[in-house]
Amino acid sequence: MKHAGDLTQEFHFYNQDFADGINFRERHGEHMDVMSKQRAAFRGAGVSGGKACGTLKFFRKPTVRPAPSSRPVHPAAELTRLRQAMETAREQIAELHRRALADIGKNEAEIFEIHAMLLEDEDFAETLTNEIAAGKCAEDAVEGAVQVWSRMLRELNDPYLSARAADIRDIADRLLRILAGETQESAAAYTGSFILVAEDLTPSETVLLDKSRILGFVTFGGSSNSHTSILARAMGIPALVGVGKIDEELDSQLALLDADAGTLTVCPGEAELEAFRQAQERQDAQAREQEKSRRALIGRPSVTLGGHRMLIYANIGEGAEVAHALADGADGIGLLRSEFLYLSLNDYPSEEQLFEAYRQIVSDMQGKKVVIRTLDIGADKQIPYFDLPHEENPALGFRAVRICLAREPLFKTQLRAILRASAFGNAAVMIPMIVSAEEVRRCRRLFDECKAELICEGVDFDARMEFGIMVETPAAAVMSDEISAEVDFFSVGTNDLAQYTLAADRQNPMLAELCERNTEPVLRLIERAAKAIHGRGGWIGICGELAADLRLTQRFADMGIDELSVSVPNLLAVREQVLRCK
Repeated sequence: MKHAGDLTQEFHFYNQDFADGINFRERHGEHMDVMSKQRAAFRGAGVSGGKACGTLKFFRKPTVRPAPSSRPVHPAAELTRLRQAMETAREQIAELHRRALADIGKNEAEIFEIHAMLLEDEDFAETLTNEIAAGKCAEDAVEGAVQVWSRMLRELNDPYLSARAADIRDIADRLLRILAGETQESAAAYTGSFILVAEDLTPSETVLLDKSRILGFVTFGGSSNSHTSILARAMGIPALVGVGKIDEELDSQLALLDADAGTLTVCPGEAELEAFRQAQERQDAQAREQEKSRRALIGRPSVTLGGHRMLIYANIGEGAEVAHALADGADGIGLLRSEFLYLSLNDYPSEEQLFEAYRQIVSDMQGKKVVIRTLDIGADKQIPYFDLPHEENPALGFRAVRICLAREPLFKTQLRAILRASAFGNAAVMIPMIVSAEEVRRCRRLFDECKAELICEGVDFDARMEFGIMVETPAAAVMSDEISAEVDFFSVGTNDLAQYTLAADRQNPMLAELCERNTEPVLRLIERAAKAIHGRGGWIGICGELAADLRLTQRFADMGIDELSVSVPNLLAVREQVLRCK
């Protein structure tokens, strides 16, 4: 990266100046007015550790033009305008979901699935309709509805739900922009690199920022549940929340952010700059050494000191992640989520569309195994054209394999596409949300039907392609002796398995400590499943968050787990840990 003329870019390189033995004030003397203002210090909660030095940039939200107050209101016409705006909003949210998947990751992208669900929520739609029926234009109806829902969420005294008020505001702003004819997003166009200061950011604003320029995040309020915090952790960027109001006069001032200590120092003195530089230099050196050590492991078999081989696979949500997985030495893909193919479209994808997407990924993996999970829609992933019924408890409802078995043509389209893709590499198919051997047998019958059809049609596929299931319900683990007779492998989805075993919503931050302390019941179910599948000559992998928990790697090795599948950024750390296991 070259030095730019703007001040923020200059300060971004101050560490290199020190490293070269150049006096900082002499090098940047022309900019000394930046550091001549009075020193100011702020404290907050560090939600993503690390240090950063750079100029502050205040995020200024784009204004949404209000509706003309003098315009006559015709309820039927306003309702039509609103419905058209909601349809456009759905398309935009689908595009943001795709972008978030590519830039941030699957878990963080789920917020846009929640946005899509809110647009489909019957109660939210009823609130909007009632506002228009009361004589309001579409814009005023949106503002009225967002005030009602935001107030309701904040009054629940639940930190997670209170933070979701930002989602309602985000949806409202989107609808208002569309109603005003502003169909394109308005992202902040900042130059150089900087520490971003904001009251908070909506999900859309967060995704549209140029992440490569952000050195750190600071928010006035917020919590570990805010979208700024979630993004910062996903990106590994230092972040501080709850610092209180910061005067905008400090915009473009030099600042030291220490998220580990929970401090932000604006206009620091010489001694502070030097001490900070030394601390950051040590931290950066340690990080570089660790990265170098881990990258040296690429291509090295992940075998414990006791001789047990554990393959290190990657979890991915779309084809764009394959290159990153290969670059970090993934032994294969342990979980390819099929949902991205459905979430990105306004109607069911055809067999040909599915086949092309699967084929490309299988081919790109160059003979390494790709485990393709069939559709897991429902619960927190809703798609409008599926027209799923409203459920009070969707996590325990009509989702995943239950939808597929109820809609066999949908299921067979997926299975045929996966089978066809298997001719271009090493593919396996995996069925989610299984609770019984009978469900597995029904799935296998349809799988065999698809094979027979392709044979009759003269279409190539890998006749030896492995067929497995996800163990993500306690029922599947308890019945693993019987289920193992029907499959080639198990892959344990620890996120859902923990949720169902502990009766704890994994999206609820108030239960995070409960889940953290109570992994033993989940581990015992995994061990039971491992013994069952190994007894049948099959293999077992872990593809949920626990696979990346380095404290559990030894336990998994002791169980004889054959494969750990983690997000791409965790591949090298997990491989390193496996090599240290006994």
